[in-house]
Amino acid sequence: MVSLKELLTQGLEGRDFTRTHKHSSSKARSRAAPNDSITLPIYICHDKKITDSSKKKIEKSIMRDGFSLYSSNRLGSISETLLCKSMEAPAIDEIAIRSVVSILSGYVGRYSKDDKFREMVRKICSSCLLRNGGMESGVCSNFEMGMKRVDRLIEERHGNERELRVKASRNSLGFLNMVISSLNSAKKSKNCVQSHLSACAHLYLAIVYKIEKNEKVSAKHVLQVFSDSPFFARTHLLPELWEHFFLPHLLHLKVWYNQELEFMSNDRKIKALSKLYNDHMNRGTLKFALYYEQQLNDGAKAPHVPLVPLPSQSIKRASRKSLDSSNNKNLYHAVFGPNLDQQLAEKIASVHDEHHETVKKSDYFQNLERNHLLSNELCKAIATISSSDILSECEIAIHVVTKAWLDVEGKTTIEVALSTPPVVEGMLEVLLASNDDEILELVISVLAEIAARSEAIRLMILNSDPQLQVFLKLLKSSSLFLKASILLYLSKPQAKQMISVEWLPLVLRVLEFGGSLQMLFSVRFAPHEAAFYLLDQLLKGFDEDRNLENCRHLIALGGLSLLLRRFESGEVEERKNSVSMISCCIRADGSCRNYLAENLNKAALLELVVHESNKNSDRCGLALLVELLCLSRTRITKLLDELKERWNGSSIMNILLVDLHRARPEEQPLVSTILLKLDLMDDPLNCCSIFREEAIVTIITALNSQISREKTSENLARALLILGGRFSCTGEPCPEIWLLQQAGFKANSGDSSYSSRHVYDDLVQSYEEEEDLVNWQLKASTVFFNQGHKSLLSALSTSMTNSIPRLAKASLVTVSWMSRYLFVIRDEKLCSMAPSILVPSLIKYLNYDKDVEDRVLASYSLLNLIKYTECKHIFGLFDEEARDHLENLSLVTWTAEELISIVKSGSMHRYDTEQKNSDTQRSTRM
Repeated sequence: MVSLKELLTQGLEGRDFTRTHKHSSSKARSRAAPNDSITLPIYICHDKKITDSSKKKIEKSIMRDGFSLYSSNRLGSISETLLCKSMEAPAIDEIAIRSVVSILSGYVGRYSKDDKFREMVRKICSSCLLRNGGMESGVCSNFEMGMKRVDRLIEERHGNERELRVKASRNSLGFLNMVISSLNSAKKSKNCVQSHLSACAHLYLAIVYKIEKNEKVSAKHVLQVFSDSPFFARTHLLPELWEHFFLPHLLHLKVWYNQELEFMSNDRKIKALSKLYNDHMNRGTLKFALYYEQQLNDGAKAPHVPLVPLPSQSIKRASRKSLDSSNNKNLYHAVFGPNLDQQLAEKIASVHDEHHETVKKSDYFQNLERNHLLSNELCKAIATISSSDILSECEIAIHVVTKAWLDVEGKTTIEVALSTPPVVEGMLEVLLASNDDEILELVISVLAEIAARSEAIRLMILNSDPQLQVFLKLLKSSSLFLKASILLYLSKPQAKQMISVEWLPLVLRVLEFGGSLQMLFSVRFAPHEAAFYLLDQLLKGFDEDRNLENCRHLIALGGLSLLLRRFESGEVEERKNSVSMISCCIRADGSCRNYLAENLNKAALLELVVHESNKNSDRCGLALLVELLCLSRTRITKLLDELKERWNGSSIMNILLVDLHRARPEEQPLVSTILLKLDLMDDPLNCCSIFREEAIVTIITALNSQISREKTSENLARALLILGGRFSCTGEPCPEIWLLQQAGFKANSGDSSYSSRHVYDDLVQSYEEEEDLVNWQLKASTVFFNQGHKSLLSALSTSMTNSIPRLAKASLVTVSWMSRYLFVIRDEKLCSMAPSILVPSLIKYLNYDKDVEDRVLASYSLLNLIKYTECKHIFGLFDEEARDHLENLSLVTWTAEELISIVKSGSMHRYDTEQKNSDTQRSTRM
């Protein structure tokens, strides 16, 4: 049996691991099952009926059959074989293609969002132009124009003129395609600078197609970047993408290079080694770029996974064990850093101290042989696992060790004997080399037993296999992937160990089929718990960009439907885990709210909300319910109707009211929002609604709190914006955008940065539902004015000038849309008081130190206040400075110009009869 690291070096693609050493027995090879770790056996998001029927079959087999350790038809194999049969028609091609497209196009999408990334790409590509490389001036000028057009397209992508954007996009494509054509025509004589420029041109083409939402073509151009200039692309232009996407396929080359480098002392030899390494790495990158490009071609046959052999040149090496130890250390440090060595040493020492035995690596075997508590046969078996290179011997030894483990009642002595790095590494080597499912399951079970008992074993496993290649092989197995997931969970890997694109689909398969309890000797565990741990690492354990990319990858693989299934059928903890993952997906792609609103089990969600209200824990259920309120008006109405139908209307209101009283201060504004949304489905003129009263009082109290924690203020701001009722297609509250449009504010005004932060044509509402939106704001304003009274207006006015920026802005936006409906105020005293309360704060917002958008909203609100009231004394509040500010603001909004006219004339413009009648009719319809 060869070492673990030699097997890792050879890679997993298309290898028969039982043939990796000349001493591997022919008997072992003949009985081994076909290697099913070569192709990714994935079938994500099966039809629910298929899954359910599989589960029923498994449950029947559990009732019918006993557990036999050595039988090839043992319970684990029977249940997993049934699952395997249900997976014999995989949709792997489509899933793989979607995954590749999502990752590649998603990465270049950073160009539109990340200023630092955009500047880096510009700088690198511009340097190619400076070097020239004998290119025609027309090629350089075309590329330069192409870059400028792409940047201009990004800067102006939020404008309203779709036709102009399409034209700009086509112009960019035209310039860049001319560059590609010119360079391709000189392909035979193309030098490295021209290859670099060609790669840059393909990168910019990928960016344009990504902007046009043609992700597949974008992905093809990204792959062409690595085809045109592999070294330049992987080391300078897109090194991060290469490490994430290509390096997992080529890790054996990097391992080989580090091994060779340890024996080099001559600079000339090191230089020759680096050239050899880079040549092979470039060829490997090119092979996989072409492989994935062929995958993306419509109608093309599935290509064979390319083989990238190690260089034939090599210096003579030391013994297997010393080399493996050195190689393990390099990979281990790359993942964990040097500090974990100390942690591992301490853990191992503590294990041996507990059992009053000192086992040192140098004299381990001698001590083992002198241990009279272990039989000679067992001692020899353990020694074989630790040192033998012959697979068949190790497999026999595994049987001996396993039998001894099960037969012994007190496992202290045998546990100590097995809890050493040589033995653990030896068992991992068996897992990587053997194709015998029985042997694999025995090893997995023994490792799970000792890992569950000792933290040191967990660290040893991660030390021996820092890139988790052993687990990647096992998770691809059709019969053992569930059991392997349990051992992986017990090892507690970190996110940075799971950089391969294969992890997400493999973990999702565990999530789909991992609901039944699996038995690994005395360890009993449900694999879906392992799946949730691994998903948590994949979706939360990297930097923000990579986390969001993985979430989008999960959505593309159909993972949301799996999470919803688990949410519906699981217990409380499983529901909370599902909601946590779903929330990550919403942050990555807000448009998935629509799918969730249609398919989420509303009753299960309410049950979770109620359960959480009784516990002092995170309110993930409440947070998800709030997210689902950020939809178009039609969808929100449907959702609220379903919530009331599933639970009796008054019952759900009472539950939420109790929840409001129990909630922490930072949660109360969000609960109030849900309560108001549900309550306002009924008569807004009902003055006796305790739910409405409690919700409004809670909001007023939160606004008035001068010692609010930041989280409370953030949630309060979000609650106010949600109550505005208008949302973008990605679910972001955007009442401000609509209000600015009403004020005639131009997004491309010279002094505005607004166009770079908002999308005017991204509003959800259609003409058909605009009336519903207006009616919602009318209802909300009626309740706020007539039940919030002076207290709410005063709290909003104070918040506009004294709160954190986000809450101050939300308060200003709320006042702005409420100011459109002052006519619903039934209390004449309040009608006359409203301007006195709000106008001073709004005038402050006219100052030059405020954002132009805020100044426009203030002008819009002031105009409405003056139009709807008859308070002449407010004209005195507009001093000369305020009038100057309005003069300046009149350049971007008609509201300022009209305000100036009204203030100068001293007369008030009242609603004309037609408009007032329209408002009265609307109020009557409520």
